[in-house]
Amino acid sequence: MIGRRKTPDGLPFRLYVTKGKFKVRYFYKLPGGKLAFSLTARANNAAEVAAVRKDAIGRAEILNGHAAAPGTVGALITAYFRWQDKMPRDSEDRKAEGTLIENKREKKNLEKVFGLMAPQDIRPKDVYGYLAARAAQGAPAKANKEIALLSAILEYGRRLGQLEVNPCRDIRYNKTRPSTKFVEWSHVEFAIAEARRRGGSYLVCALCVMAAYLTVSRPTEMRMLTRQSESPEGLRIAVGKRKAGQAQKHKLIEWSPELRAVIDEAKTLQRTASIYLFGNAEGQPYTRSGWNTIWTRLMVYCEELAKEEGKTFERFTLANMRPTSITDRLDSNDETTRTGEASGHADGRMVAKVYDRRTVKRSKATPIKG
Repeated sequence: MIGRRKTPDGLPFRLYVTKGKFKVRYFYKLPGGKLAFSLTARANNAAEVAAVRKDAIGRAEILNGHAAAPGTVGALITAYFRWQDKMPRDSEDRKAEGTLIENKREKKNLEKVFGLMAPQDIRPKDVYGYLAARAAQGAPAKANKEIALLSAILEYGRRLGQLEVNPCRDIRYNKTRPSTKFVEWSHVEFAIAEARRRGGSYLVCALCVMAAYLTVSRPTEMRMLTRQSESPEGLRIAVGKRKAGQAQKHKLIEWSPELRAVIDEAKTLQRTASIYLFGNAEGQPYTRSGWNTIWTRLMVYCEELAKEEGKTFERFTLANMRPTSITDRLDSNDETTRTGEASGHADGRMVAKVYDRRTVKRSKATPIKG
């Protein structure tokens, strides 16, 4: 049995060190007293001692189940995110910060299934099995995103020479049904009224929702919106999505009385001086999970209140505001929406294919030639 350490040394469980006049020794004791490994370094060589210490800690973490073994998908996942985090933020190879945060959640499911495998041992059938299993769990769309992440990680492994062929290439993803959610304006007003009654972060989030509707913007574009976006003409918003190599594009949404009022009110609510217009109590932008937690609570409060008052109310999200806004604009024959300018799209094809939620299209009767 191993006794409790008498003095903290910062070493993992079961890893010990002895320091002699000539040698420094790191060793890992298994249950029963048998050594899993023993590493030594010359005591008068600081660089050698540091290298041996690092090697010993790495081996101990693997034995304790806290780190992936070298040569496995788990180790490659760790290396991939270390590579992403070290890149400059303006690098074309680096993913957006919001995407990385979400990817770091998605990698947990990948580690459970593929973590102990060698990258070169993964076959397309393993990928299809994963897609099918996650779909059976009720998450077909999320499975698609996780496999897309696995593909990016394995492609990085190809760069490192760990595998020759990416087994995720040409994989057919789960079929998913595109969202047709359209938010009734009465439900938006109901949620904003409840947010005003509760105040604080609920009201900040509700104002962000209003701004997303008024500016036809994505969730990330709104959560990361800064004071520098304001100009005499309106809000200059960086378009959130762009292909690698493309210059950052912006869209200018001209001021309306409603948009001006929303932005001004958001600034008055800030408890901490911040560059972010819809920041949290610390002045930082909300993370996706932090935002979802607050918004879900507000939706629950709205459902309870609507039930008490005998009204109808359906939950909606920040992401629902963009297609709702586009649909309302198209219904009003707004040309900047039809061409993609209002939403920041290069043209109107994506607008018509993905964001137009109208169930009835209107047109005038064909005039008779005469």
